[in-house]
Amino acid sequence: MARTQSKCGARTKHGGRCQRLAMVGASRCNLHRGDWATYTIDRERERERKRRKR
Repeated sequence: MARTQSKCGARTKHGGRCQRLAMVGASRCNLHRGDWATYTIDRERERERKRRKR
């Protein structure tokens, strides 16, 4: 069974999302892997949901 690897999704300088593949076991690619805590990612997702509702 093949597993799919998620995209990085970090914000780029131009405001879009990074399209590179995330590292195995992480939510970011090797260029954007920083000290990303789970609560920071969840907070960003919540902001994104609120923006979409408007």
